[in-house]
Amino acid sequence: MAHELWVVKNSTMTNITPLVGSLSWRSNKDELGDEVSFNIAINDEYFPVNPCKLGDVVVLKNKEEITRCILVEENRNGRSPIQYAAFDYAFYLNKSNAIYQFNKMRADQAIKKIASDFNVPVGNVTSMPTIINKIYNSKKVSEIIKDIQTLVEQDQGQKYLMEMRRGKLFIEKQRDLIVKGSFQLPPYTIEDVTRVVSDPSRRRSIVDMKNIIQIVSGDKLITQVSNDVLVNQYGRLQEVISIDENEVSKAKNIAQNHLKNLAKVLEESSVELLGDDNFRAGRLFEIAEPTTGLKGTYLIKDVNHTVFKGIHKMTVGLEVAG
Repeated sequence: MAHELWVVKNSTMTNITPLVGSLSWRSNKDELGDEVSFNIAINDEYFPVNPCKLGDVVVLKNKEEITRCILVEENRNGRSPIQYAAFDYAFYLNKSNAIYQFNKMRADQAIKKIASDFNVPVGNVTSMPTIINKIYNSKKVSEIIKDIQTLVEQDQGQKYLMEMRRGKLFIEKQRDLIVKGSFQLPPYTIEDVTRVVSDPSRRRSIVDMKNIIQIVSGDKLITQVSNDVLVNQYGRLQEVISIDENEVSKAKNIAQNHLKNLAKVLEESSVELLGDDNFRAGRLFEIAEPTTGLKGTYLIKDVNHTVFKGIHKMTVGLEVAG
């Protein structure tokens, strides 16, 4: 089945795929939500009515739904195809500010409350027992959720992935979301996407490495942890983290989790592959690429999908999974 784009108006769905010229979608681990971009050609004789209006919902499908988004931007230039940009329902969390005061509330309950307040349906928010005691004063809603997620990761010692699927918010353990991409050769042969890798690149750096972590509260040193192997190899690269008094009991755990994330040679890599709809930022991907030496499990930092003349390709940015 080829990719299709549908416009939803109330309970009516209209397939606008025949009007679509270019189609692309992207995600980035530092952003909440997906972006879909496309253009449509309106012909006075054959397609006199534009089916798209700002605020409409568009659904991208291929066998099953990939994402659904709200049309937020329209660009017209003479008789050229009309350009559209659409964002999924996280758009409302990215564009709204709010004030919240959480008093001894579990992190998962706090996130569900925020989602409910902004009418964002929840698909699944995994158990997050970390207790949140914090005031957020006129902060962007998506930043509040990300901050809560960071506090949980520091407390629990594992990474979480937040993404929208089929119009609903999901937050799950990152380790459970490993993708294996595939493509189909005529007539029915299924091949791994890593069989055809184009333009691989890899950059390695110790510029942002931290091999010693100190935790302070006020003017008092609470604890210090280090990776002595990396200190001896690269020299002392230290990070000082300030915490509130009510977090002192968690100081050792916070320090160890920061060290785990920062005490490493940082890598940024990218590859071009034949497209697979399951590739989204924040998920994990296993690859072995001999030219650059890429080998192992990597975090998908960002991914850009394009469909042109029926050919689905993607550019995938990778970094070492923490």
